[in-house]
Amino acid sequence: MLACNRSWQLKLILVVPCFYPESRGGAERQALILAEAMGRLGADVTLVAPTKWSEAPSVERTSFGRIERFRVRAYPNQGGRYLASFLAWTTWFVRRYTASPRSKTPIYVFHARLHALGPALAARRNGAPLLIKMGGGGESSDFAALRAKRYLYGSWVQQFLLASTDCFVANGREIVDDLNALGVSGERVAAFPNGVVLPDRSHVMESLKTRSGDRFVFTGRMVADKSVSVLFDAAQGLSTDARPAHLNFVGEGPERERLEKLSLRRGGEQYISFSGFASDVYPELLKADFFVSASRREGQSNSLLEAMAAGLIPVVYAASGVGEVVDHGRTGIVVSESTPKAFAEAMRAALSMKPAERESMSLAARDFAEDNIGIDAIAEKTLLTLQRACETRRLAA
Repeated sequence: MLACNRSWQLKLILVVPCFYPESRGGAERQALILAEAMGRLGADVTLVAPTKWSEAPSVERTSFGRIERFRVRAYPNQGGRYLASFLAWTTWFVRRYTASPRSKTPIYVFHARLHALGPALAARRNGAPLLIKMGGGGESSDFAALRAKRYLYGSWVQQFLLASTDCFVANGREIVDDLNALGVSGERVAAFPNGVVLPDRSHVMESLKTRSGDRFVFTGRMVADKSVSVLFDAAQGLSTDARPAHLNFVGEGPERERLEKLSLRRGGEQYISFSGFASDVYPELLKADFFVSASRREGQSNSLLEAMAAGLIPVVYAASGVGEVVDHGRTGIVVSESTPKAFAEAMRAALSMKPAERESMSLAARDFAEDNIGIDAIAEKTLLTLQRACETRRLAA
């Protein structure tokens, strides 16, 4: 455990770009379950986030420690005409987290975006370890988003983060390659996947007995960036087949209202449904056979990992991080194009699977989840990575 300095043993500041209740994406879910798992291991975690919600409590006690929020008019990562929010957040964070007794507490930031500058400045001033969990690779790269900012301030933030971070956490090979291309040595990269809360295996086995082989599900934010319209169009294209599929969208967002109205106009309510937001997605997952995602911009989809933990067969686009968890033909189906035609073909292939073949692939997906992505094991790896960063700093002092 974190034993370099007794003044901050088992303490951690975990920073996320946004958090509940106003945002319920994969990063927020990952941060919450990771904090809870580290809390079970004895860590005292302070989860810190900006918030636009005026009614959100500034401080909230939790099972793992506490949540602290700073109110802003716009999320710091937006920059541009919202630059004032970015500067206010950065100033607040540096002032708050360079004061005793937290000055030696390690800082772990989700994503290398504008919101990470304040934590990086505080860590440098304190001489404390700084870890950053990258949000994606390739076209989803955090650093690519920073470089796209106008007036070069994003490029400056990138260079500061590259110079100040003790260790980058990467959940996919593409992210590792991106970091290596930017001059980050292998010693400064910890590669391991995201984690999920595993449903009981007995529940998965029981659900396999009732699966019909024709039910698909999507879980996540219903936004255009997730390419949910690709899935909608693909499912609609299957409606005239001899064996049409049923696709259930679980999640909220602007695309839900648009697609739900479109479905009603086209008479698609028999093969497409919209369940809305679910705080616990496993009851919806366990009723399905296949998980679908056409999203092109992912770090490593938590929804995908939860689906595999529930024993669903993934039918997913080859986004960043997918290749590390889905073995095409063994634990799922990887789709090379994020188009309605490609997904309709992949979904037809899934529908044509024999029951024994479906069960074998479902169990292979679940076995992968048990062996690699349980959140308690990921929490242990995270704490070990923090300890190594701490020891490296101590030896260099």
